[in-house]
Amino acid sequence: MKTYFDSSALVKIYVTEAHSDRARKEAQAVPQIPFTWLHTLEVGNALRVLAGGGLLSAEESRALLGQMEDDQQAQRLVSMTMEWPKVFHDAVQLSRGHAARLLCRSLDILHVAVAAELGCARFVSADDRQLALAKAAGLKPVDIRQAR
Repeated sequence: MKTYFDSSALVKIYVTEAHSDRARKEAQAVPQIPFTWLHTLEVGNALRVLAGGGLLSAEESRALLGQMEDDQQAQRLVSMTMEWPKVFHDAVQLSRGHAARLLCRSLDILHVAVAAELGCARFVSADDRQLALAKAAGLKPVDIRQAR
């Protein structure tokens, strides 16, 4: 598994939003997608917030959460075991080296640290700061807002 999807890119796979087509194409191009507790929290929370805000019905949200679970069982989303203390240590180092210049948020830094810890080569996102940090960390940024 060489391609990491940040949480917002994963949400776009399940919920039709701007840039969902590109996110889905990127997902179809890889056999499996790494999936961590960070994704579980953020993607699940995003689907619940969309329902709470009236952009999805409660039924739609539950169905999408079920689809995500199905994808985990089918190994399209592969649960990854992380050394979380090491990830946070590496995230602090990324913050020290790049946050002042790139203005990265903590969760953005965590996603990049996770991707690096997993040995991913590509980083899929639609967030400028996160993509810039991924590049600075030696990952190939894939901006789903741009045509393939």
